[in-house]
Amino acid sequence: MADSRSSRTTLREWMAENARDEPIHYREIAEELGRDPASVSASLSIEKAQAETEGRPPYFVRVKAGLYRYNELCEAAKDEEKVDEEIREKAKEVNRKARSDMNEAIAQLDLKAFAHLANTILANIRVRVEDVRERDRYNNTVVLTGSWLDDGGEAPVVFHVKKCDLNEEIGKETILEIRGALPNYQANQGVLISNGICTKEAREAAVQSHYTVPPVHIMDKDIILNILEESRAGVKSRKIEILFLDEDFFEQLTSDGAA
Repeated sequence: MADSRSSRTTLREWMAENARDEPIHYREIAEELGRDPASVSASLSIEKAQAETEGRPPYFVRVKAGLYRYNELCEAAKDEEKVDEEIREKAKEVNRKARSDMNEAIAQLDLKAFAHLANTILANIRVRVEDVRERDRYNNTVVLTGSWLDDGGEAPVVFHVKKCDLNEEIGKETILEIRGALPNYQANQGVLISNGICTKEAREAAVQSHYTVPPVHIMDKDIILNILEESRAGVKSRKIEILFLDEDFFEQLTSDGAA
């Protein structure tokens, strides 16, 4: 065996190079690496425990007391992990593209179609759908009234459905408009449903934590995209099956044939 003392070869690297065919005693491994035998034994024990915790095969096989052989199954597992990570990253990229495409498709809707989309969104949150009524329509805005499922319909809510251009900002004026309209419908809260993006000032106006005013809940671009994704409305999902070699299967065939 090559003298590895002067190199910085790791225990795993050394076993991968020298212990694939025949098991080697850990004391001999320690001598080749210029390490203390107790240190090598501890490293092997730690690797076994970590492999069990992580649900992967360790990089060695204990043949019998003191004798260890490199475990080639760990390389297959590493390849599977690499493929899994690549697939996950690709899926994230595809999902980001689908989300962007959906945002653009919403921006291209006319007000009538956007109002239908708003009804889909309301059906997927805690709204009493049968109580929803259209009350007004103007300037790319539809005003609806309704109630929440968990309040018995006792608290009227104004849903301010505002259609925006792509990534259009929504200022605090819209929030103040919604709040100002609440008395007209005997409502004690409002909800903005829009594909636009509320500014910091708009969000602060919606909360008004220092004043006793009716709340205005914000459901702007990211929130409605999240709702549509989670309810699979406007997007489709597809499952892909990935095949890997089953090393255990073929190893068992070899063992059965030798018996």
